[in-house]
Amino acid sequence: MTAAFERLQSGWREPASLRPLRWGRYRARYLAALALLVAGALLVQLGSVYTLSFLGGGIAAHVIGWVVLPGKGNRRAIVAVPSALGAAALLIGSMGSVLAVLPLLAWLWTRERPPLAWTVAILPVGAGLVLAQAFPQYGSGAIVVAVALGVVVGSAWLARAIAITRRDRTG
Repeated sequence: MTAAFERLQSGWREPASLRPLRWGRYRARYLAALALLVAGALLVQLGSVYTLSFLGGGIAAHVIGWVVLPGKGNRRAIVAVPSALGAAALLIGSMGSVLAVLPLLAWLWTRERPPLAWTVAILPVGAGLVLAQAFPQYGSGAIVVAVALGVVVGSAWLARAIAITRRDRTG
């Protein structure tokens, strides 16, 4: 499978990697942004009325992740707060997992994925609906967060694969 993926990827580059950066190097900023986005979303999950510092720190880390991510500045600025709210929506329980689609949509837009790749957004919504039915009690938060995060990450990778194949077909 790796050889097939490498064959698909030959000649393709992330659209954001083709843009000149005002500061830093692409790979370092990309990895730092990923770490901040995920760590911020997970830190928010530790928050409550009694631990507001986790909420504030997690949202701040998540927003900073969008600032650091290489790409068009206006896109990153527009999606930072809705994405953080989507990550925080898991605090209301499994019903909020449907809103895990917001960070995915933000990712697809900032990474400039083609329209066909946006169809992957149905996956977190569907998973959220299943999670809301399977885990109606608030006590299963760790399972819900893990599954929702896995579906969002998997959907982002699937959208990337779609972008690569679309690029190969169009030029």
